[in-house]
Amino acid sequence: MRIAIRRLVRNLVTMGQKASKSKSNYDYDHFPFFSDTDTIQTVKEAHTFFILRGLPGSGKSTFCTKFLATYPSSIACTVETAPVAERDESDGDWFAKVDEKIQQGLKDVKNIILVDDKHRSAQRLDYLAGLAKDNDYVVAVVTSVTKWEKPADSLERIIPYYFGWFLLRKSAQEMRRNAEDFLNLLTCNEVFSEEFKPNVEWHSEEEFNLQEYFQKKPSTLHCTTKFCNFGEAPGCESYACSEVVEQNYAKAFTLEVTALFVTPRTVGARVVLDKNQKLLWPREEASEGGRDSAEAELPLGSRSHITLACAPGIKAVQTGLDLLDILKLEKEGEKPEHQMEMEKGLLSCYGLGRWIVELTKPVEVKTLFSGFYPRKKLTTDLENN
Repeated sequence: MRIAIRRLVRNLVTMGQKASKSKSNYDYDHFPFFSDTDTIQTVKEAHTFFILRGLPGSGKSTFCTKFLATYPSSIACTVETAPVAERDESDGDWFAKVDEKIQQGLKDVKNIILVDDKHRSAQRLDYLAGLAKDNDYVVAVVTSVTKWEKPADSLERIIPYYFGWFLLRKSAQEMRRNAEDFLNLLTCNEVFSEEFKPNVEWHSEEEFNLQEYFQKKPSTLHCTTKFCNFGEAPGCESYACSEVVEQNYAKAFTLEVTALFVTPRTVGARVVLDKNQKLLWPREEASEGGRDSAEAELPLGSRSHITLACAPGIKAVQTGLDLLDILKLEKEGEKPEHQMEMEKGLLSCYGLGRWIVELTKPVEVKTLFSGFYPRKKLTTDLENN
């Protein structure tokens, strides 16, 4: 009898150890949105669309439990479990209920939406990412794995159109207001008008209007770090797989905007990166658009910016090049053609319609570092910056 009791106690202890060991198989502390206090608070303020991926047994259910405990006001949209052999992710019926819940979350403008419906279908991922983009949510594609398993061993890595810091809605609204105020102040400045107008093409019979000229404005304000073109751009895979990107993915950052600038092509905001943010800036840029030659003469990260508006027919990639052009003139000691104090700071003109105001008080914007995952069929109309 005593032997039987001892065996029972030993079995119970062993079972407890196994259960404890099983729970420890899933390590989520490396995700900033679970471990970083500032990120947790920022995610709660942001509008974020988390897409959870993972094979059976990879800990998605455990992930969801921890996620809801961390973000109790979020909405979790999970597809009903079904045997893999019976599933067809191209069949919309599998996702009818989860899609209904997602749409309700978007309608209620939930700050955080977590979607877990396996996501092994590229078509499904494409749909979800596009849906989030259309509703102005920052997308984070997260892969759940065990401690001994690496994402590359389970599911194919998803490389976005580009990586960057995405402004929270409140910060984006503030930057848009700053841009409008900047253009309005310039419109009322006679010196600016006389210098700027000869450098632009204005086909309307109406009097030149700066706000109307720069009508083309991005729907998502961000500061790009690396253009990837879904894995097609040179160096993008090594960047996406780098330790610094994996450690900082879906992490909160506060960027400092130190200047606003306008040229006949673009309106932008200069971002000055700190030492931690510079770690995410690619050390070797692709030669696309002549970026290497333009940026090589300046400190790392000089091109970091936020595109605020573009002239008709101009791609957003031009904004960074315009900024580099101005910074290069400053470095070479070029004296401004015009310089004056204005409400926002010191305004300088470097000719050919190139104007920049160094802000007396830098603007801090809250962001999340992530990727941009638009519908691939729409990428021909997108403008990399």
